[in-house]
Amino acid sequence: MKFLKSAALFVMVAFVFTAITGCGVSKNKYEALLNEKLALEEKVNMLTKSRDALRSEFENLLKEKMDLAAKAETASNEKNALKSEYDKLLDEKVALKAAYDKLTGQGVKK
Repeated sequence: MKFLKSAALFVMVAFVFTAITGCGVSKNKYEALLNEKLALEEKVNMLTKSRDALRSEFENLLKEKMDLAAKAETASNEKNALKSEYDKLLDEKVALKAAYDKLTGQGVKK
């Protein structure tokens, strides 16, 4: 009986000692998982920075596109205004030429 108590006490002490010091395999596994977690966190940080940089670049390109679209619209409006002015001047020129020909008699051919 004394032997059983001593054996039980020895087993308990061994169990507590193992629990306190931990198993080497579990510790290695824990460290490997911790290293993997840290590596994944680093990748996430790097990808987040890349995403933010791409988003910023996209926003800049979008602003440039909108600026170019506004400039193109302004140029188109100016072109249309100039064409309208040209057409008006051409019509006036034709009318003046017709009036001049009528006055000088060059418009009538015999």
